[in-house]
Amino acid sequence: MAFVMTPDQLTSSHSLTLSCRKLKRTKRLSVFKASITALCLLGFANFSLANETQTNAVTTQTSTTEVEKTPVLASNTASWYQVPQGNTVTFKTAYDDVVIALNPTLAPKHVARFKALIEAGFYNEQAFYRVVDGFVAQAGSNDTHNAAQFAATLLRPISAEFTQPLNSNVNVVESKDMFAPHTGFLDGFPVGVDKNRKEMWGLHCPGVVAFARNSEKDTASTEFYIVIGQAPRHLDRNMSIVGRVVKGMDALQKLPRGNMDTGGVLDDITQESTIKQAFIHDSNTTPYFLQTPDHEEYKKRANTGRNLDNPFFHDNTYGPRPIDVCYYQTKASDKAW
Repeated sequence: MAFVMTPDQLTSSHSLTLSCRKLKRTKRLSVFKASITALCLLGFANFSLANETQTNAVTTQTSTTEVEKTPVLASNTASWYQVPQGNTVTFKTAYDDVVIALNPTLAPKHVARFKALIEAGFYNEQAFYRVVDGFVAQAGSNDTHNAAQFAATLLRPISAEFTQPLNSNVNVVESKDMFAPHTGFLDGFPVGVDKNRKEMWGLHCPGVVAFARNSEKDTASTEFYIVIGQAPRHLDRNMSIVGRVVKGMDALQKLPRGNMDTGGVLDDITQESTIKQAFIHDSNTTPYFLQTPDHEEYKKRANTGRNLDNPFFHDNTYGPRPIDVCYYQTKASDKAW
């Protein structure tokens, strides 16, 4: 099972491995197979996006056809980016639809794999089987799928895509970030930027979607997670990010939480955790838009964050303040306003 570090994993990798071995199998739950070899310290506050709508492998390679059918993003207005319907997917849950905008520029092979898995029906009747409050909701089969039902190319590991060459569409917002030389947005998707290295990468902001993996970097294949807490940024540049949620964060926040003794994996999978269906939007589907930092509403919010320019605030001793782009995310909407 591909794995992402949880807040409670501050013990040794040995003790974590032992606790995983004690897990009992159920018809939908397999024991952890990932070997946990690193320690990760998380410090973040709970945060909901219900109103902000702020988601070479040794054994194989992703097929060429998967990558070729993925369009490349490009900015198309100063204030809004319209996500192509073919880069928008829906996961139907017991609580509501979760809509995800994908960004092939950040991880082309992983986006292609994600879409191919959806088209093959891989996620239908699977589940959000690992949900850690304030951290992530992880989904997929948890190794319970029947491999004979899917093409072998869909199940093989993908080479990591942690960073990409710096794209000219990036709009830098902050140069005093704790985890990156610069942060900003690529067509509404939060990114880190290193101008000296000429690199960019997706940030682990609330709502961001990425592939899970084992300890080895080239081991992502089918499992994915959505950040449901406030910015586990220690994962930046170490995971392959494919997009962000544009609708349905409130539904994700309602998902049953897992057992922290087993890393947040649910003891039992019920209909409340099940993915009823996943599908890619067609050209007749209502498009979604991502706000860019050039939008006047975003500029106003960012200015308030820097300067506390609001009658509510009475002490700005340490202003102007850096902007945390994971808190001051660009908004998503089904209309450009």
